[in-house]
Amino acid sequence: MIFIKENNLLKRGECMKNGIIIGAGLASEKILDEILQTKELNIKGILDKDSNKFGAEKKGILILGNYDNIAEYVRNLNVEVIIIATTEMSTEEIKEKIQKKIDNKKTVTYILPNIEDLDLNKSLLSQLRNVNIPLSVPNLNKKEILKNLEECLESGWISTGGKFIPEFEDKIKKYMKTKCAAGVQSGTAGLHLSLQVLGTQRDEEVIVPTLTFIAAVNPVTYLGANPVFIDCDDSLCMDPIKLEKFCSEECEFIDGILVNKKTNRKIRVLVIVHVFGNMADMEKIMDIAKKYNLKVLEDATEALGTYYTEGKYKGKFAGTMGDLGVLSFNANKIITTGGGGMVVGDNYDLVEKVRFLSSQAKKDPLYFIHDEIGYNYRMLNLQAALGTSQIDELEAFIETKTKNYYLYKEAVNNIEGLQLLSFRKGIRPNYWFYSLVVDEEKYGLNKDELLRELVSENIQTRPIWGLIHQQKPYQKYEAYQMEKALWYHERVLNIPCSSNLAAEEVDIVLKKIEEFKN
Repeated sequence: MIFIKENNLLKRGECMKNGIIIGAGLASEKILDEILQTKELNIKGILDKDSNKFGAEKKGILILGNYDNIAEYVRNLNVEVIIIATTEMSTEEIKEKIQKKIDNKKTVTYILPNIEDLDLNKSLLSQLRNVNIPLSVPNLNKKEILKNLEECLESGWISTGGKFIPEFEDKIKKYMKTKCAAGVQSGTAGLHLSLQVLGTQRDEEVIVPTLTFIAAVNPVTYLGANPVFIDCDDSLCMDPIKLEKFCSEECEFIDGILVNKKTNRKIRVLVIVHVFGNMADMEKIMDIAKKYNLKVLEDATEALGTYYTEGKYKGKFAGTMGDLGVLSFNANKIITTGGGGMVVGDNYDLVEKVRFLSSQAKKDPLYFIHDEIGYNYRMLNLQAALGTSQIDELEAFIETKTKNYYLYKEAVNNIEGLQLLSFRKGIRPNYWFYSLVVDEEKYGLNKDELLRELVSENIQTRPIWGLIHQQKPYQKYEAYQMEKALWYHERVLNIPCSSNLAAEEVDIVLKKIEEFKN
């Protein structure tokens, strides 16, 4: 039966589920034909926005009324399946007008593809998919943002000046309990400038992780330096044990400078990435850095809001323990400015040097005097106008992400062959991304097969990044004792985790993950 095979709207052996159809057009008619033939759903009625159709019938099914009253119909008719039989409603409209109004978490919504992707020669039931569930999308308070943007437009300060840049910087400083902050164009720009002000030199080496987004490493090469890649531990962050081993066994400490014995290159800077909102083991890492006189650059682009709850650094946020920290406000981050980033730290001279270089290194802005080469890496006032609103909602976003993480974790723990990675003990993570570890032997699918199944159901899922030491531009550089990064790369998927992800959407993802198990 097509209905069961293609969509699993109703599993064999279950009682017939009650369904309702949205839309009273040709698609609705064709879907009704298929349902009446298979007898796999009990259609309780049709809803439409056209009041002229109310009270009429299609294939013996009554057009009840307007879908504005969907919650009432779902409740009174005990509806478990909603079929959107129209291509005129966007995913956002469906979420706003249909899904958000429904209290019953057991009710699942299905939708037809866009009209250009719809094959009218095939069963429409076979083409139904879950309403798109994205991986990580912005959560925007449109009212507050529009207010700020309107102020930008009215003032004329839309570019690199205006009140929102210092306001956003001040809010970040207050939230993270750090002394200094400088807005920049992007997280990548922040990393580039930070590496430069920390003293990274051409033909020297910088210690970096391999399991991270490539933007954490590319700035090393912008400066003509050479990355040395270190393996991760079970947090997916850099392994401090292997870091220590590399420094002690593969290097010499000469006149206060770490030197790679193999290449004879100096190492002055260490880049630490807090992966997916987790915290690297900063207690051990900072001790190693102090021992070998290494400057520490914290890439906290994924970890805004993560902090220690115990230990030596209790109360310290990711990005505030090293010499400099970098944040990102890209669209998929926990808060967004559309783009943009920020460099934070307690060293005034370092952060202000970043600010100076980000605005073309103007020694005398009035007469345009430049004593060194700078960059156009400044944050825009328009970006900051978004950010100053977003930072006020960060804790609410983390609260939602926390709840959803534990919904996932409780269910995943009961599915053989799957594990949801935990976060480091002794921290409050921001729960930015959820990492699902797939054991092919026990689950029956490998992570790539599971990814394809989820994507086919409009559930956006992605693998972790290709390991950087294996990427074509970086294969010639040293990669030290790679083990766990290789293991996790073959097994980890990131599943939907937006800060506006509804509990019922989590439930849909979990149901599909359970269904796909072989």
